[in-house]
Amino acid sequence: MKGWSGFQNSPMKQKEHTNVPLSEHEKKKGVMVTGGSKSEEINDLEDRIEFLNSDISDESSIMKKGKMISQLNKLKARLKKLK
Repeated sequence: MKGWSGFQNSPMKQKEHTNVPLSEHEKKKGVMVTGGSKSEEINDLEDRIEFLNSDISDESSIMKKGKMISQLNKLKARLKKLK
């Protein structure tokens, strides 16, 4: 059956989303993700983790700390996956 493309959008062929999206806190602070090569992505993640750790220690609101810690865990998981 020539021309049939039923498996063209298969989940196996879809490219994995590489970057962890910015949290609202990171967007407000103006964090930017450069991306590109694997080493650049690793550097971005390490920077974001460092900044979030600093922000968590400075934050007084428990709710905001919880959201930051959640984002931090996502970033650490992605970094571990890349390494």
